[in-house]
Amino acid sequence: MLKLASLPAPSRNRMRSLSFASADAVGTLLIAMTLASAAHAFQAPAAGDLGYDIYDIVVNQGVKGPLGFVGGVAAFLFGVSRLFSNIMIGIPTIVAAVCLIRADSILQTFGMMV
Repeated sequence: MLKLASLPAPSRNRMRSLSFASADAVGTLLIAMTLASAAHAFQAPAAGDLGYDIYDIVVNQGVKGPLGFVGGVAAFLFGVSRLFSNIMIGIPTIVAAVCLIRADSILQTFGMMV
């Protein structure tokens, strides 16, 4: 077994770059396989299905209901108040608030067949 310390400097650098290149290639391959897979639309569980009660409480009554709307408006106002003092907190907060308010439309858009 060769030790890296016994190899000349150019070979040692070449081995390090090869390992990074192979890791980069594997990462690129995984991302390509993920993006190339078929998209499946999300369907809400029907009444009586497993997990319908949790879905109903969290999504229908929480995110789409008054709690989600009030939380989105509160986050939007917080983002606007922080916009002038710290723009790096204000802009992401406003984007997150809009995503919370329009969560049902975003879910339908991501569930669309590509």
